Amino acid sequence: MRMREADDEALARAAVHVDTPAALTEGGDVAVAIAAGSFAADRVRGDLAALVAGRSPGRTDPRSITLFKSIGASLEDLAAAMLVWSRLAA
Repeated sequence: MRMREADDEALARAAVHVDTPAALTEGGDVAVAIAAGSFAADRVRGDLAALVAGRSPGRTDPRSITLFKSIGASLEDLAAAMLVWSRLAA
C-alpha cells in the first residue's frame, strides 16, 4: 500500500472518484493519504458508476481535475474483455 502515482497536493486539488470502496484502504494513492491524515475519506465524491451516470460531479470547469483511483476490480477486467470480444465477433 505504499505505491503512489498522485501526491497529497494532487488529491487536494482533484475531485476524487474510486472504483470500489476498497480503494480507501487498499489503493495506494488514496489509502496512503487517508492513513497519513492528509486526505479525508469523506472527500471522495463517489465511485465510477456514479461519475459516469452523472450522479457524482466530475469536472466543473476546464481547469478542474478529476482523479480516478482504481485498485483493479475484476468487473473492469470483465468489461474490457467483453468489449474486445464483441469487436472481434462483429
